Amino acid sequence: MGIFSLFGKKDSRQAKPADKDSSRSKKPAGTSASTTARTTSSASSRVPTVKRDAKTALATALKIDAIESEMSSEFVSITTQPPTTQQKKPPPAPPVKPKAAPLQDKPRADSKKTEPAVEEASLQTLTTGMGTTTDFLLAGQTAVVDMAAPASDAAAVIEEAAIMYANGQSDVVEQMLKTAIEEDLLGDLTRNAWWMLFDLYQITGKKQEFENLSIDFASKFETSPPGWIESSRDEAHTAPQASGATPMVPFSGKLDASCIKQVERAQKLGENYRALRLEFAKVTQATTEGCTLLLGLFRKLQKTEHDLILVGAPELATKIRAIIETGRREDTEDSWLLLLEILRLLNREKEFEETSIDYCVTFEVSPPAFVAPKSKITTASAETAPHTKASEGYAMPAIVEGKIDNLILAIAAYSDEHSPAIIDCSNLQRVDFNAAGRLLTGLGPFCGMGKTIEFHNVNHLVAELFSVIGLKDIARIVPRKN
Repeated sequence: MGIFSLFGKKDSRQAKPADKDSSRSKKPAGTSASTTARTTSSASSRVPTVKRDAKTALATALKIDAIESEMSSEFVSITTQPPTTQQKKPPPAPPVKPKAAPLQDKPRADSKKTEPAVEEASLQTLTTGMGTTTDFLLAGQTAVVDMAAPASDAAAVIEEAAIMYANGQSDVVEQMLKTAIEEDLLGDLTRNAWWMLFDLYQITGKKQEFENLSIDFASKFETSPPGWIESSRDEAHTAPQASGATPMVPFSGKLDASCIKQVERAQKLGENYRALRLEFAKVTQATTEGCTLLLGLFRKLQKTEHDLILVGAPELATKIRAIIETGRREDTEDSWLLLLEILRLLNREKEFEETSIDYCVTFEVSPPAFVAPKSKITTASAETAPHTKASEGYAMPAIVEGKIDNLILAIAAYSDEHSPAIIDCSNLQRVDFNAAGRLLTGLGPFCGMGKTIEFHNVNHLVAELFSVIGLKDIARIVPRKN
């Protein structure tokens, strides 16, 4: 059915003969010979006119058919998928002869010039519409849009397993990896699947399955398999999770007016965290200005009853003693008060009383009374603090999911003081897929400003997820050694 038939176009070539038969049937029976002769003469005189009208009608019909064919070809040119062999191909459009221009009322040169522009605009509109729809369906999560298609079927299996594990489907992932290993069609990614399955058994506590897989691994690759870590699962659910969830603010160098940056960062983190880790192991010297700033921070955190992890606090107390002297004031009161505050937090009551007497003698005022801290205070020396080792870095929690704005802020704060910023993932078990996208979006601006972030000791399930979402493009991912 032609396009114009929808709007009531009639076939003039069929209508003409019907009219002629109708006129003959309606001729009166008693018509005289003279009347008939005149009628015949009149009809004969109109024959050229009728022929010209028929020719014009035929040319107009051909013109309409040509326009329909051209419009149909325009619709076909926009179609994104070619017709299958079962579909009927549209009939070929009749050729448009430029020489038939005298039969047209107006030359079609203008419309010919605008057809390519119309087609190009249609294609542009189609492409733009698809992009908008994609953004709408994904709710603006461009991290998913930017994911590249798997390079091979083997890569698709590895990536799908990583995504499903991120969504908590451990049983399905186990079956998927076991099937992939049995079929042995993964090529260069074969070992990746084995390592992912080893990590899955380790995390889920399936020791017997782990040992069975170790035997098969040694037989296939003729090398030692990964070893079972007996205590890793229990530790991952206790101390490492608390350590990774506690943001750290390190103080280093000379404790002077420049430490205001660390003080402000600690105050900002304190708005979202109930516990903070403050490190003073790398402080080399204290000044009155720095003591004033740090004293204000301690008082605010104690007022809000924040839990504190103090690393190197006894060493800091020794450096403060070096700048004060009994009987010498000289604007050193805040240094004395900070020393007393540190001794109180360390719960060193006897040493606190002795120092308070010296303070009373120096400033001739009553010293502050010893009051045990209401919040939980944990201390660690510089030698035993795990975060002081450059090889470990900032510890990630066992599970990363939900809103992780505070975690991103803590990593960013750690990266301000360390280059490269080592993020220790030894105890990290799983990262939720949505949380991984937020991690990519949140750390992107910091890495774009020249900061170097490295994720170390990442299990292979999480490492593959970081590769899928593109985190490997902005940060270095170091998988766990097997």
